[in-house]
Amino acid sequence: MDSLGWQIKHALRMVVSGSGAYLLVFGLGLQVDFSAVITAIFVTQSNLGGSYRVAVEQFFASIVGAVCGAGAAALMLPQDPVSTAIALVIALTPLALLGARSPGFRVAPISAVIILLEGPGFEIDTLTLAFDRVLGVALGCGAGVVVSLTVFPARALSAAVETAGRVAALLARQMQLLAKGEPSLPGEHGALAAQVRENLVQLGDLVEEAEHERRGRSTRYSGTPRLLRTLRRLRHDTDMLRRAGRDIGSDALPASISAPWCKAAESAAKTLRGIERSLAGEDVPDDFDTLSPAVRAYLAALEDIRKSGEAATLSTATLRRMFGIGFTLDQLRRDIGDMIEIARDAPKPRPGVVAAIKGWRSARG
Repeated sequence: MDSLGWQIKHALRMVVSGSGAYLLVFGLGLQVDFSAVITAIFVTQSNLGGSYRVAVEQFFASIVGAVCGAGAAALMLPQDPVSTAIALVIALTPLALLGARSPGFRVAPISAVIILLEGPGFEIDTLTLAFDRVLGVALGCGAGVVVSLTVFPARALSAAVETAGRVAALLARQMQLLAKGEPSLPGEHGALAAQVRENLVQLGDLVEEAEHERRGRSTRYSGTPRLLRTLRRLRHDTDMLRRAGRDIGSDALPASISAPWCKAAESAAKTLRGIERSLAGEDVPDDFDTLSPAVRAYLAALEDIRKSGEAATLSTATLRRMFGIGFTLDQLRRDIGDMIEIARDAPKPRPGVVAAIKGWRSARG
């Protein structure tokens, strides 16, 4: 139902944006309705940051395309297909290279083609057509951004924080599997790791759009790049622990280190769930970080094994694994500490959204 509601809102924004751009052009008495309406629809993205980004890309791409198209049109002879083809090659070559280098300029060749082919066919002056194209795109960009600001506005920043909480929850589930101290189901870790990667890719896009919102003065929060970097480090730490601590039941660690390791994994899962709740705007205790003391206990157990001489009875592979876990746990402890600080400073959802999240969790059991 939530997904359907979002789809309906986004569809409504696009309808309002396209029709609003047309009415704007009609009210001004201009003849640029096609460019304005199409651009307004393109600019209306799922969040404000995306609309800012696409609006800037569309506007500058239209200028570059118009300049190249108008310049190449000077080489065309009337009703001469050969010269028209040569002009197309001259105009499209730099624009295609620019579009390949920067995806935002992939619409620039369209502006050039419209100017080159539509002008002579309708006996329109090339410079007039180029100006009309840029004007139409500018009006469409303005209409799209205004609609994104006023009609069911959605912020990339809020979506980024929500996605970060989802990543923290997935990492917690991975650590919970490791804390069981027994082999996991085939593919279980891999499926969770794939979900983490997918959400991090989505988060990367949202962070970029949130930065556009910040530059557009829609938000002042500047911590989204740090949020993404820290979650990527946590994903790396979790992957390293998964490789070092996998299938403990079939390749048992010494009893003196196995219990502290499982306790540390459980504490990591609990702390990550606390981070998830903090990002969702829920109240969490100040001391919800139970990982730090658990890591200290694991490192102390390692030191006891070394001092007691037990290490001499263990294989090189087991020792390498034990100390690898200790090193990675210590890194995880530092990264989780950074993530806790970020979660506390991140903008929180509105109280109504927090209540809805709590209700959803209660319904799940």
